[in-house]
Amino acid sequence: MLLKLCNTVSVGQRVWKGGAHKMNEKQTRLYECLFVTGMTRQASLSYKTVTDLLVHFPGLDQLTGASGRDLAEIVRGPQEKISRLSTLLKDERWRQDLQKQAIQADQQGIWAVFCLDADYPERLRDINGKPLILYCRGDPERYAEIFSRPFSVTVIGTRNPTAYGKTVAEKITAELAESRVVIVSGLARGIDAIAHRTALQKRGLTLAVLGNGPDLTYPPENTDLMEKIIKAGLIVSEHPPGTVPLRQHFPARNRILSGLADAVAVIEASSRSGTLITAGYAGEQGRDVYAVPGNILSPFSQGCNQLIREGAGVLESAADILWRLPGGGLQARIEQWLHNHPDDIESGPARNRTTDSSQAGRLCQLLSGGSLSQMEIASQMEMSMPDTAILLTQMELVGSLHCEKGRYSLTERQIFCI
Repeated sequence: MLLKLCNTVSVGQRVWKGGAHKMNEKQTRLYECLFVTGMTRQASLSYKTVTDLLVHFPGLDQLTGASGRDLAEIVRGPQEKISRLSTLLKDERWRQDLQKQAIQADQQGIWAVFCLDADYPERLRDINGKPLILYCRGDPERYAEIFSRPFSVTVIGTRNPTAYGKTVAEKITAELAESRVVIVSGLARGIDAIAHRTALQKRGLTLAVLGNGPDLTYPPENTDLMEKIIKAGLIVSEHPPGTVPLRQHFPARNRILSGLADAVAVIEASSRSGTLITAGYAGEQGRDVYAVPGNILSPFSQGCNQLIREGAGVLESAADILWRLPGGGLQARIEQWLHNHPDDIESGPARNRTTDSSQAGRLCQLLSGGSLSQMEIASQMEMSMPDTAILLTQMELVGSLHCEKGRYSLTERQIFCI
């Protein structure tokens, strides 16, 4: 539990002092998180101050019963700030409203994860300004599956894509989803919506990060899409239920978009696009940034071309990202995933993942006609992206292949090509 709470406990329920609302364990958990979120925002508390308060006052009754002098030992700032916090903590009506909100949120299928919980996303633990609490909507088992996947890419771009941007977004997202990559995006109109829809169409996993409460859909035209994500993916937000989408929420939301991924793929963006904010956060967080090159005369591509000039990787296919995923390389990560998830592996000799002479021979014959990209190889050999990546990696390691600018060609040392 978030706090060690002093309560009268009946079977399966907690009865809160000062309130008539009975709550089950899930609702109690939501109440705790709503309490912390409200306290943090209304009293303008920092992350450190909040965690210090929770350690110093391990019970909710202890915290709400603390005197101004007790609070002053933890909370730094003017007396007005401490008085505001003390008044809030003793506001019984506020606490009762939170209890009602917790019950309603639970009925909507919402739950919460605290930053010190074991199941808090590992990718967010070390970023600056990590969210104290994530409010989630979707299947909790899907939550566990999404955050156990070793690969995650944020796909973002303009809200008003060109035909070129739409086509590229569908292509790259489909390639990533087919390679078991979790697709992260922001549920905005345009590229975000295309990324989510494509991932769902490919039966992949997708995660939407909102700039409002998880009970609200913004923009409204994505209501059906949000419902599909709730059923087959996951919705997360640092904002509690009922929070409306305000302009200032979205730049801060972008740090979570980048923080939840290994890499950020910018499909199409102008020079003034908010997408560039996400790319900036990604750089600060040590995430790789990739951008799709576009028409130098098109204002819709100026942001992507700018990112490439500043050092972003050129993104022409998912292979450009897959090869450079952190954490030991794509081959090691795929093999580890397959080892941990044997049920995902189709049976039969066609799924043998070792580099055998027949696969290598076919590849050598294919490349004898000239260099090819990973996507072209996978397509012509009728292999999945993970299988192709493993084969290419193994042959490159022994010196049979050479890769330049994303294209593979044969070397003189063709060990497997016999």
